[in-house]
Amino acid sequence: MPRTLVIPATVCLMLTSAAQAVDFKKDIRPILKEHCYECHSEETGKKKAGYVFDDLEVFKLDISPKGIVVAGEPGESYFLEVMTMPTSEKAHMPPKDQLKDSDIAKVREWISAGALLDAAPPPSALPARAAAPAMQAWTNAEGTTIQAALLRVEGENVIFKLQDGRELPYPITKLSAESQTKARETAGQ
Repeated sequence: MPRTLVIPATVCLMLTSAAQAVDFKKDIRPILKEHCYECHSEETGKKKAGYVFDDLEVFKLDISPKGIVVAGEPGESYFLEVMTMPTSEKAHMPPKDQLKDSDIAKVREWISAGALLDAAPPPSALPARAAAPAMQAWTNAEGTTIQAALLRVEGENVIFKLQDGRELPYPITKLSAESQTKARETAGQ
């Protein structure tokens, strides 16, 4: 093949690949809106498991080496794992209206390509949840109060982060009624 044809052919292949790249706003956001926003969005006021996908500034915090999306590593991304695990698993997402294989492929490709939300790469040096939850007073049923940040609710337990950095699982039923209500509201349940 003459050299004059090789260069234009290579350029055409590169442009075709770039044009086919998965775009968050065009390809991924519609999938999330259809299948995830009901439980994970600022708009609905629900932040189940602490995740929000419609506020990109918040979602960016979950795209990191320790986040639910590990840019460039679909096999390390819990976000993709819950979409592809058997539907019989409790953690499988979404719980209804399952994603099409083509949508899962788009999510996998988006993560492989760097999980970009816009033209700028995500802050990979930041740990997941860089915006630390606020310390609050929590009281148990016996009246003992501690200062801790609510990280999440897992089943029947709240997971607190103590001031010294330790995580403490605690049965939600052993909290005072006021603290139970605050925990459920904070976790979006």
